Order: sequence, then structure tokens, then C-alpha cells
Amino acid sequence: MRRFAHNRLIAWLAAGLWLVLVVFLMLSPGEDSLAEDLSGAFGASELTDALGHVLLFGVLTALLFHALRLHVPAERALVVATAFTLGLGSVLEPAQLLVYERGAALLDLGANWTGALLSAWLLRRIAVSPHPAEQRVRASRRSDAPQSRR
Repeated sequence: MRRFAHNRLIAWLAAGLWLVLVVFLMLSPGEDSLAEDLSGAFGASELTDALGHVLLFGVLTALLFHALRLHVPAERALVVATAFTLGLGSVLEPAQLLVYERGAALLDLGANWTGALLSAWLLRRIAVSPHPAEQRVRASRRSDAPQSRR
């Protein structure tokens, strides 16, 4: 299983497929679409739609982070994944004004950003920050280092 988690092709494929799903759902015409069907399945309220946006953009941030982390340091991967997802959410929401029977909503835009930022915050705590044991080792190395004289 670990082999799959570190496979670049699988990581990029997962991120790419999720990206296609996000764009498809955001830009599908409103009536009789998969987006409308999903919304209806979860209650078709503004709150459930907003939670769907949080989920879509949170997962996208995490998948992009994972794929990028296989190429660049974790800090940089997190910044790039978060910036990309925030930008995508900022572009797709007003783009819905151009789609038949769709519209832009500030609540949805905020939900897009919330999903991206919440995911980034969790990833920062889990995947980017050093493990507590590693932090203790680093701290002990600093205290063992010879002190410079003034």
C-alpha cells in the first residue's frame, strides 16, 4: 500500500481526476445535472451546498499537496497547492455566471476558500510540521551545541 502512496503517476492522476470533477461540478448547467442531483441528495440547502464546496476544495488541496510533495519540499508544496486551489475557487465561482441556470454566490466562494484553507491548516499540522519526537531531538541538539562567547 505504501508503494501506491509514493507513486507519482497515481498521485497526479488522483489530483487530476479530482480537479476535473471539481471543474465539471462547478460549471455544469444547473437543471438536470450531476451537480443538482448531488445537491438534492444532500438536502439542496445553501448550507449543504456550502459544505459540498468545502469538501471539494479541501480534498483538492490535499491531493495537490501530496502530488507536489513528491517533487518539492513539503512547505513549498503546501503553499503552491493552497494558492492554486484558492485561485481556482476564486475563478470558478464567478465563471458560473456564464453557465445556463447557474449563478455565483459569496457563500459558495467563502466555502471554496474555507475548504482550501482548512485543508492547508490540517496538512500543516500533520504533514509539514516536524513530528514531536523530531522537535525534541532538534531542541536537544541546540542545547548541546557549544555556546559562543561574547
